[in-house]
Amino acid sequence: MMTTMIDRLKAAFTAFKGGAQKEMQTATLAALHNAYITSLTGGLTPKRLEALLRAADEGDIVGQHTLFAEIEDRDEHIHAELSKRRRALLSIPWRIDPGKAGGKRAEAVAGSVREQVEAIPDFEDVILDLADGIGHGFACLEFEWTFDGSRHLPAGLHHRPQNWFMLPLDSWDGRDGTLRLRDDTPEGQELWPLGWIVHKHRSKSGIFARAGLFRVLCWTYLLKQYCRGDFSQFLEIHGLPMRLGKYPANTSDEEQKTLLNALRALGSDAAGIIPEGMEIEFKEAARGSEKPFMAMHDLCETGQSKAILGSTLTTDTKGVGSQALGEIHNEVRLDILASDARQIAGTLTRQLLAPLAFLNEGVTDPALLPRFVFDPSRPEDLEKLAKSLPELATVMDIPTRWAHERAGIPLPEKGEPVLRRQDAAPKKPEAPQEPKEPSEADPAEATAALAAAGGDDPRYPDQDAVDAATVPDAVLTALARDMLAPILAEVEAGIAPEALVGKLAELYPKMDTTALEELTARVIFVGELWGRLSAQAEAVPTAGAE
Repeated sequence: MMTTMIDRLKAAFTAFKGGAQKEMQTATLAALHNAYITSLTGGLTPKRLEALLRAADEGDIVGQHTLFAEIEDRDEHIHAELSKRRRALLSIPWRIDPGKAGGKRAEAVAGSVREQVEAIPDFEDVILDLADGIGHGFACLEFEWTFDGSRHLPAGLHHRPQNWFMLPLDSWDGRDGTLRLRDDTPEGQELWPLGWIVHKHRSKSGIFARAGLFRVLCWTYLLKQYCRGDFSQFLEIHGLPMRLGKYPANTSDEEQKTLLNALRALGSDAAGIIPEGMEIEFKEAARGSEKPFMAMHDLCETGQSKAILGSTLTTDTKGVGSQALGEIHNEVRLDILASDARQIAGTLTRQLLAPLAFLNEGVTDPALLPRFVFDPSRPEDLEKLAKSLPELATVMDIPTRWAHERAGIPLPEKGEPVLRRQDAAPKKPEAPQEPKEPSEADPAEATAALAAAGGDDPRYPDQDAVDAATVPDAVLTALARDMLAPILAEVEAGIAPEALVGKLAELYPKMDTTALEELTARVIFVGELWGRLSAQAEAVPTAGAE
């Protein structure tokens, strides 16, 4: 062994004396100096990406999910958009409803399970961890059980990385998503019963390996990282003059390398030396624009936002877009949120509530199992609701609980103080009093009522309102002047009809129409009363008729 080492040293010394060590070996390897560009993608290339995805389609999902985790770590835009979609679930109220069987038993089971779920530490983090399945296609949480003497309770639910799991290659057919823990065997370990919550989230249809949203995002991620690397190279030479070296025809290779190194040094150090007889010429500075790079970069990020949130105006308007269009895009995002919530609620019902009900309540009837429910509906605009409910209440029966839910206001607990209007306590509406019909047996009585309208007649208690409804023209003129006061000066000055219509349109929502409404009500009342009396008079036979 010692002889072999001596021989190697002799060979190295011979090469050293021959001039091989006059410069550093890496001096001419430009690719190594730009290795940071490759690091932007973690060494990922289109060929390697295609190989990872193809392997996942055949059942080997470990490499794919390792890549997906790296994508979210390296791409701040994908991380931000996915974080929006996941954390939106935390803003949705949730509840645990009794099972389909109903009755006191179902309500008691739901109440007990609700207490157990609320006792789980940081339950909101459980929802957030399950939402990690949006990107990967699945998310696994491991139970940490505890026993308090009477009940089995989760002391924690711990998220496990997706690349800890595998599919059994010997029985996997592309549709079955039976996950197992990796243990360096082809089959892996089966997951313990009651030991895991396995949430399978279908962001898109297809085989199990393609269900995650990262399958759509990985290509734009790769293109964007290449774009960033090219942009970095562009920034290194942008504005620098082109250096051109010239050497005589009989220049040796060693002198040519010296000239090349000098040209490179001028690009970074602005200093260098060359042998006599060689020349360096400075050409026009390198031209170019950042616009092609930014266009490609923005195109990738726009596609990523559409894939994750379903729109772009809820992310970055770029100075364009209307409020109405933004609201439409937001409605699309809310549809996606409702779909995410429904899938996670189903998993929690089957894999969290059902085990708790079975272990601690002895429930074996599926109809008694409680249900986990998200309520993604948004409270209605209170102003619109306050205007529409009184009108709707006149034509239909509206449950109080429904109105409270739509307004986002909880029902008061027993004995809890409630807000009331400051003017007075609510009064019970008085039943309208119908005017007493004149007797058909007494024609003279009906005729007298028609002629005099009997101001003091108890059959017509609203006669004073009828008398007061006769409004002089001066009152109408004063009422109109009060309503048109803000534009009265312009009207008297002779404003054009077209301009007047526009002014009236602006003024109408602000008009105080209380007096006009009262006057109109009186006129309608008089018309209705007059019509009723006229109809009765026609039914009375004239004097002397047989």
